[in-house]
Amino acid sequence: MPVIDAPGNDTEGLRGRLKLLLFFRVLIVSFFLGALALLYLGTGEQRYSVSVSWLLFSIIFTYALTILSAVFLLRLKHLRIFTCLQVGLDVCLTTGVILMTGGSDSPFGFLYGLVVINAAALLSTPGAILAAASSSVAYGLLIVVLHTGILPRPEYPFPPEPFDRQFALRFATTNGTFFLMAALASSLVRRLHEAERLVGERETERDRLASLQEALARNIGSALITTDADGCVTSMNHTAEEVAGFRAAEVIGKDVGDIFTPLRHTGLGRLQFLQSSSSVRPTEFMHRTADGRLLTLRCSAVAVRDTYENPIGALFILQDITKLRYLEERLQQTAPGPADHESALEEEPAVNGLVGTSPAMAHIHQLIEKAARTDATLLISGEKGTGKEFVARAVHARSARCDRPFVAVNCGAIRSDLIESELFGHAKGAYPGAATRTPGLFRIADGGTIFLDEVDDLPTSIQAKLLRVLQERSFTPIGADTHVTVDVRVIAATSHELIEAVQAARLREDLFYRLNVLTITVPPLRERRQDIPLMVRRFLHQFSKLHNKTLARLSVSTSRRLQEYAYPGNVRELENIIEHAVVLCDGETIHDDHLPGSVRGQHDTPAGALPLEALAPPPLIIQPPGADNLDDSLASYEKRVLLKALADAGGVKKRAAELLGINYRSFRHRLQKYGIGELNH
Repeated sequence: MPVIDAPGNDTEGLRGRLKLLLFFRVLIVSFFLGALALLYLGTGEQRYSVSVSWLLFSIIFTYALTILSAVFLLRLKHLRIFTCLQVGLDVCLTTGVILMTGGSDSPFGFLYGLVVINAAALLSTPGAILAAASSSVAYGLLIVVLHTGILPRPEYPFPPEPFDRQFALRFATTNGTFFLMAALASSLVRRLHEAERLVGERETERDRLASLQEALARNIGSALITTDADGCVTSMNHTAEEVAGFRAAEVIGKDVGDIFTPLRHTGLGRLQFLQSSSSVRPTEFMHRTADGRLLTLRCSAVAVRDTYENPIGALFILQDITKLRYLEERLQQTAPGPADHESALEEEPAVNGLVGTSPAMAHIHQLIEKAARTDATLLISGEKGTGKEFVARAVHARSARCDRPFVAVNCGAIRSDLIESELFGHAKGAYPGAATRTPGLFRIADGGTIFLDEVDDLPTSIQAKLLRVLQERSFTPIGADTHVTVDVRVIAATSHELIEAVQAARLREDLFYRLNVLTITVPPLRERRQDIPLMVRRFLHQFSKLHNKTLARLSVSTSRRLQEYAYPGNVRELENIIEHAVVLCDGETIHDDHLPGSVRGQHDTPAGALPLEALAPPPLIIQPPGADNLDDSLASYEKRVLLKALADAGGVKKRAAELLGINYRSFRHRLQKYGIGELNH
């Protein structure tokens, strides 16, 4: 492979190799000078016909010629002829060294091999063959002229060898070695040049890809973040800086979870992610920027590996889909559909419903304040009707999530075949009848709090999915192909002993321990009787305003009865009792006869329900034609149907709505329409 003597990288490479040649020549000459002085001049005797002056002159001449070559090397542009002259000079110098050190018996014959190797490195195969031929000719001529006497033979310390077979064999072997060395050196040099070429191509390709990657990262519309194996940020593009609200220099070296909380991994979770052979499924989460904007981001992540498939980091690709989700929600709001999720999402009331100054309630308030400072999962226990949802709302109202949604879910009031879709949502077409995409209550509560009442009524299959949400803050909607990451605080409630549910295999043990992080036990109303007068006044004012009445007080005996009653239905039953009395009272003072029979001691009433006699409707008879107009007849009939459903449901309005086959919101609207009132369930 000939060397092309042209400007550019080849010429510069040849120039660099010539510099090495000149440097090694100086080293070899210096070594030869030291060896000569040590071996031949150490005794002080003149043992050769070649004088020391000639030896020193030759060495000085070599130094000078090498320095002069180095000076010209820096100025020459066409180096091939100059390189050939340098190789020829090395052959001459080596021949002179052999002449001075013993001729055919000189121990420095190997220097010809160095000349051949240098020629191969400088001029490739042609140069190596030329150097081998020149060395062979020079060595042969030297032997011939010494043995024929053409050149006076120096006085070596040994007699000349005769021209016999052994001499001829050694001479031929030495010359053949030159050409063998030329072949081997040429092969190695070709391989070296090929390797250098490949390395150069790879470096060029790497630089091109690096430039392409930089241009792509700078102009792509998605946010790109790379991390090392420990999750620390190594780079981020301009779009990622805009989304995160930080400059890249400020976050390099920090954990990616410090920028986007849902991307935080535990050590085990990160290890599992990096060892995964394929990319993880995309996930969606909410992110609040530094300037206060709330974005919905879709994140895809993939492990980055080296040549040997060892994980070295991760690449996160984030897309801002806030506008897309907004348009989907607008479209879903305008499109007709049977599902009505608004019944589960209620606005936080101005007063959280916690009334009372008893020591038990004071303790509850202290626990609420402590629980509100954290995002830990909270479990609220207590009998039915004690106000567990009020406690949950109070915790939410005092927490940092107070400006985000509070979603209340009665797990026992939703059909088991619908609970998964209600909680986690479903994709469009996930199952027959799923005409639109449903976000699910967990998605609606993103950033806020979700309250799971009667959590032990959840099916075991849903308990497993809830456990994953508690552990990883992510889930997969029904029929979807992406994960959804949510930042939701879970508050669960139960009116039973959960440990008994675990023993009865109705509740997963691992879910029990996940829920039982912080616990608040709400005492029954009979254990805090001093709070009853405060509650009575509040409910009296509430229902008087609702039913357009001016009730202001209770009689002494009525107050005593309410204070002494056992309240098996707790606060909910007291609320129903007061509404019952307000509905029946036509004056300004409530008396005993306005109270339900259970409070007056006539008969028992189920806990938390209105007495059946207050709800029992008259017979369902439509007025005959002519007695009234059709609208009044239909209204009267509908009112009787509502009252009968309430009676059949024991006063529980959600149950009554289910009996009538209408949604809860529509049922409440009809109650208000006919002045029946907001009866609490």
